[in-house]
Amino acid sequence: MPALLSIRNLKVSLKNPENGQVGWVLRGVDLDLAPGERLALVGESGCGKSMTALSILRLLPQPPMEFSGGGIRFAERDLEGLSAREWREIRGKEIGIVFQEPLTSLNPVMPVGAQIEEAIQNHRSAPPGEARQKVLSLLKEVGLPDGERIARQYPHQLSGGMCQRVMIAMAIACGPSLLIADEPTTALDVTVQAQILELLFRNTRRYL
Repeated sequence: MPALLSIRNLKVSLKNPENGQVGWVLRGVDLDLAPGERLALVGESGCGKSMTALSILRLLPQPPMEFSGGGIRFAERDLEGLSAREWREIRGKEIGIVFQEPLTSLNPVMPVGAQIEEAIQNHRSAPPGEARQKVLSLLKEVGLPDGERIARQYPHQLSGGMCQRVMIAMAIACGPSLLIADEPTTALDVTVQAQILELLFRNTRRYL
């Protein structure tokens, strides 16, 4: 069976604009992920886990970072050289991501329900009423009670665990084939960590 995601000899460098010196952010990353498979990247802080995750979706700032070698294929498609429009089609629809810091990843001036609805509308042609019901269904699915109230609230009005659940709802909203979770339980208490992991496992079983 062909790999869903394949990374070969991925290299990402960081150039110092003052002196032109180049340092490696990632060097020689290789991995394969089959459909339905889960893969965990484990390592100390600063070893490149988040950089690898962001590289898959081309979310690293360029410059100062540069892709210096290697390649990434998703669903037998080379991700090198895709246009901005093609990336908009892939991000969220085919590959979902749960960022490490939900409070800094969510829009602070937009209700969380509207943010999830926007993610749905970007990829699915749905009437506003249908999209709204989908938002409420997703909030219930990720364990947030009183979805009508939660949907109207802003990120700063929610706890870290609740924001993390909102991020998961947004990431799975369009049923992506690949779900990337970048340290999704960071800074959460042990009970909430277990709940978040169970949510991710349940939804990867459903969508992959």
